[in-house]
Amino acid sequence: MEEVLVRDATKNDMQEIQQMIQELAEYEGVPTGPQLTVQELVRDSFQVPNPWFFCIVATDGSGVVLGHAMCNKAYSSWTGRAFYIEDIYVKPVARRKGVGLKLISYLCRMAVAEGVGRIDWHVLESNETALNFYRKLGARDLRITEGRAALRLDKQYIEKVASET
Repeated sequence: MEEVLVRDATKNDMQEIQQMIQELAEYEGVPTGPQLTVQELVRDSFQVPNPWFFCIVATDGSGVVLGHAMCNKAYSSWTGRAFYIEDIYVKPVARRKGVGLKLISYLCRMAVAEGVGRIDWHVLESNETALNFYRKLGARDLRITEGRAALRLDKQYIEKVASET
């Protein structure tokens, strides 16, 4: 594979990113999961004073997008500044060619520059390929090292709890 370049995503990348979000959902077995439009992605990343997320993309030498990482800034009461990776995805044609490593490396350089003390993300338990890749980087499985479960409150319960208090 020719050179892989990583850069900050632009508004013009959001169509491609939305398509990769759908591809990832299909890979994970939930093709009806993604509900965001390109317009919502543009709005929430580029048209608000405090963007809800940031994205980086990996491209080949001719500018074709090979993968992306969608992240947001977080804050840990233990370590301070943190990044949370919502999605990291490499298109099937570009897998096992160093694209994922380039995305993670770029994100880590951003983290160092911004004084970020940790990067967190979730991975399907069944995705052994990804788990092995992340382990080689030094990532630890919080289920094992800290006994942490991942929890989520979906919209209908957010609204229910909000209306009850």
